[in-house]
Order: sequence, then structure tokens, then C-alpha cells
Amino acid sequence: MRIIPFGALRASASALAVAALTALSFLGGGWGCSGAHEPVVPSPAPKSIVLISLDTLRADHLGTYGHHRPTSPILDAFAAGGTTFEDASSTAPWTLPAHTSMLTGLYPLNHRVLTFDSALPKEIPTLANVLGAAGYRTAAVVNSTWLKRDRYGVTRDFEQYLFVDDTQDRRGPNTWITDQAVSWLSEDEERPLFLFVHYYDIHTDYTSLPEYERLFVSPYTGKADGTAWQIARASLEKDYLDMCRKNYDPKKCRIGTPDNFLAIDHSLETIEFDEDDIRHLEELYDAGIRQLDNELGRFFSLLKEKSLLEETLIIITSDHGEEFLDHGGMDHFLTMYQEILRVPLIFHGPGVPAGRRIETPVSLVDLAPTILSLAGLDSNFVTDGLDLSPLLRGDAPSAFNEREIFGEASGGLTYALMMDQIFPVFRSIRLGNHKLIHNSKTKSWSLYDLGEDPKEIRDVAQEKPELVEALAARMAQRYEGFDPSPAPSERVELNREELEHLRALGYVP
Repeated sequence: MRIIPFGALRASASALAVAALTALSFLGGGWGCSGAHEPVVPSPAPKSIVLISLDTLRADHLGTYGHHRPTSPILDAFAAGGTTFEDASSTAPWTLPAHTSMLTGLYPLNHRVLTFDSALPKEIPTLANVLGAAGYRTAAVVNSTWLKRDRYGVTRDFEQYLFVDDTQDRRGPNTWITDQAVSWLSEDEERPLFLFVHYYDIHTDYTSLPEYERLFVSPYTGKADGTAWQIARASLEKDYLDMCRKNYDPKKCRIGTPDNFLAIDHSLETIEFDEDDIRHLEELYDAGIRQLDNELGRFFSLLKEKSLLEETLIIITSDHGEEFLDHGGMDHFLTMYQEILRVPLIFHGPGVPAGRRIETPVSLVDLAPTILSLAGLDSNFVTDGLDLSPLLRGDAPSAFNEREIFGEASGGLTYALMMDQIFPVFRSIRLGNHKLIHNSKTKSWSLYDLGEDPKEIRDVAQEKPELVEALAARMAQRYEGFDPSPAPSERVELNREELEHLRALGYVP
């Protein structure tokens, strides 16, 4: 795996001033909120459709979703000039199955990408496949091992493709992603373009340039450093620690690479973060968001300079959020709480109302049918999602409130296949504002009313036993006979280097 040197990437001490000026120019140049909900009017399909995934970005750490720190002035201005979905849910708490849902319109149960060694079955079409067959150019620039075309198949149908390798401790913004995206958008082609852009910048390690950290990071002398290793260590299950301390297995009981690893054995001291540590980690995380926000400002500015912005439909979202002990955990990958499943979803461009905010619950499976609809295509593409166009028009179809929204493919499935039930498997089902979460290890059910309790603090399962019973029965029906193991033809054989890279990020024990 080739590591691209990022030491010379373009970021300077003047970056923050440029970001502020950029945001102001957008607000003053037709980008800001009009103050009225403009109707969606029939128009030609946009020349380009750009789907941008900001990996590991939890919605409530953006200003437009109410965050108390100024992490996202450019994204906030962008959202004000378009339509924001207040309540969008991912399908899974980690990158691979969530992005597969994004690009197939299917829940993990149906697209079968459930564990770290499962690939998308060849018979399942992707959004790029359908758009390519309809005459679109398709291109993807991605920044994660999970999105490697030759390994997992999620990005296999893009006509043009670039995987930008990365190092998790890189501090500067990933300008290579931006430059490649703008290059493809600038090509003089008659065919319309569907472009998928993926930034991994916010993911651990929590590192960014000093000028961004100075904005958010207050004095601190504690132990938290924001590295993936440390956060993974703080997230280890007690039963897993006990197993490794009793019967150390060097293949399972370590974090890191063969040459540079942390052994999980009797010598390992557990790490626990206090409130001051969590404050520091969130400040580091927020600094990374602000740095990526500035890089997105550069992307938007380049499109505006080339007169491409107004004719381009841009959709911004994320695959999952991040935990900061909201419910006792760190990182992501396992649980199904809102800090993980709630993601930003913003539409901007031709036919999209400015200043509209939509409270209706939606899911990442809705992206594929919506993009096809906005492209003006009639298709037999089968998805689990709903077309969001009626919501953009101001309608409120009952189908959105009557359907179930699922959270599945918990990372515990991977661990279950490797080490029995050491780690729990979490699943969730949502109907309206009520969300039921199941923990396979404790065999417990938790019910939350997200309308009254969006942070899922108060479990109301005891108060609404009939609803718990009904939703639990639906979940039992859904997973009856379920087997997470990939078929032999769909199994990914990771090489040693790839496996160790995922282990260093805390995904694989």
C-alpha cells in the first residue's frame, strides 16, 4: 500500500481568514437563505450531481444542526442556501456497510455487506451502474480502505476512480480529494456527470493544523491524545480484556501492526476518560471539522470560479457519527445511538429550495432513489428507500411516517464471527419518533422517544410494553434465519498489510 506524502499539502496560516471571506462571499453572492421557502419547479436535470460523504461527521457537531462551537461557517452558509434534513439516519455504525447503503439504496441485510471481510454481491446494482447505463459519466475519488474498488465492490461501477491513500496521523487537509473532484467537474463533456467524493479527514486520529486547534483546544495536561489506538483501547469490552489477559492470542489480542503494536495482555492497563479528557477530545474533533469545512470552502470556490456551482446539484452527508461517552462508549462501529446514526444531509443546487429545513425522518437508503428522480430518470432500480423529492417540494407523504427505519450491521457481527459473543451485536428499529435498540449480549431492549428525548437519556421501555413487543416482533421477523457470514464468492481475502491497517484503526481485533 503506497503512502502519499502530505507534508507539502496546501494549507497556511491564512487559511482561516480565507475561510471567513469565502463564507461571506457565498452569503453575499446568492448562496444565503432567501428567507422564503421557494417551491421546487420543473427544470432540466442538473449537468452534474455530486454526492459528498464526510466520514465520521456527527450531525450535532455542525453549526447548522445547533452546535455551540463555530465548526462549520462554510457548511452553515451552504445549508442556508439549500435544504437541510434535520433527522437523517445512517443504516450502520461504520463505514463499509453505511456507504454500501448510500450507493445501492439497500439496507445492509439486503446488500449483504455486513462484516469487514464481505464484498458487495455482483448481482446487486449500484447507483453508478444505473446512471452510467443512462448516459452519465461516473467518477469517484475516495479516501478509505473500505471503499477500495477491487476489494469490496462498493465503488466498482464508477467509470473513473481514484483511491487516495492516507495516513491516519496526517495533520493537513486532504487537498488531493478536492483537486481531483474539481478536475473531473471541469472536463468539457456533453454527458452529465455523477461524482462521488469521500473525505476521511475527520476520522481518528483527531489531528489538524495548529491554526485550527488554536480555535478550539483549551489548555489541557491530561492523558487523552486523540489517536485511534488510545480511543480503541478505551473502547475495549471487559470480557474481551479478561479473555486476552487469561489466554493471550497475539493474532486477536493486539492493536496495531506487527512492527508497532499494543499487546492486549495482563500488562495492559485499562484507560478511562474523565470529563476533562472528553472535553479535550471533542475540541480536537471539532478542530478537524473546521479544517475540513475550510477545504470544502475551497472546493465550492473553485466551482464558482469556473461557473459550475449553479448548475451542479450537491448533496452532503456522512456515513456515521462518533461517540464521546454519550452512552458509555467511544469511537463508533458498535452501538446504535443517535450520536452514531444521526448524520447531516444537505441538498443544494438546481431545483432545491433555499432555506428549507425538513424534520421528517429519512435514511441513507433514500439517497439512491432521490438522485435518480432528480436526474429525471425512470428506472427499475429496486431500493429499500423512498424518493425525497416530494419532501423537497413541500409535500408530506404518509409513507415517510409509516415506514420503519433500521440500524444494523453492527461491528459486533465481525467480532461474533471471530470470537463468539465477546462483543455485543446492536440493532435498532425506528417507527416515527420511537426507536427500539436491542443488545444481543445483555438480551435487553431500550425504547426512546426521540421527539421528547433526542439524546436517548430516558428509556421508556417499561412504560410502553406493547410498543416494545410490536417492534421487537418485527425485528425478530426481519432477522429470522439470519446468517452474517459472507458467501464464499463474496468473501474478501485481506492481505496482511490491509488487515493490520484496519486493526490499527480499531476495527479488527
